[in-house]
Amino acid sequence: MATLLFSYIWWWGDGVSEAFPICFALYAGIGLLAHIRARETPADIGIRLDTLIPAGRIALAATLLIGLVAVGLGALLGSLHFPPLPLWPHALWYGVIWGGIQQYGLLAIFYRRFRELFGGGRGPRLAASAMFALFHIPNPFLMGVTFAAGVFSCWLYRRSPNLFVLGIMHGLVSLTINSSLPEWVTMGMRVGPGYFHFIPRP
Repeated sequence: MATLLFSYIWWWGDGVSEAFPICFALYAGIGLLAHIRARETPADIGIRLDTLIPAGRIALAATLLIGLVAVGLGALLGSLHFPPLPLWPHALWYGVIWGGIQQYGLLAIFYRRFRELFGGGRGPRLAASAMFALFHIPNPFLMGVTFAAGVFSCWLYRRSPNLFVLGIMHGLVSLTINSSLPEWVTMGMRVGPGYFHFIPRP
């Protein structure tokens, strides 16, 4: 999985026709094979409703806290640039779907596999979070944010596994950060080769 994602980001993602559908199909296929090998059910990996409320309560509190900090910093820096309200549903829908895909990889693939290797404790959480951060090289802001977010996601996932809640949280937090902080900080949320070609707006 790591080889697929690194090669897509740094090598063939921008040069192959229909690269994203191909990558997504391989991503889903690798995940499915991993779950079959480990005899994991949908509920095991966090596709469930019984943990929706307990996970949702913690995620809501964390999302509000992060949102207040991001918006507060954006107000101080004069960089708030949220999209017009009519565009919010599309932005949120896209963010939640994309966030869910990323959370699935972080938690249902990397975190669960690292737990097989290292057992319980902090090891799997830190290893999965570090892997998540490495996919955001060379953007220092995103690397720091995704490592911290990864640690929190793994902690909440172990406590109340629910990919729906974590995907929604990911989408909301990403939209808030991207719409609050200046581009010279976020670098347009770019990773891989695109980071080097991005020129922040003044």
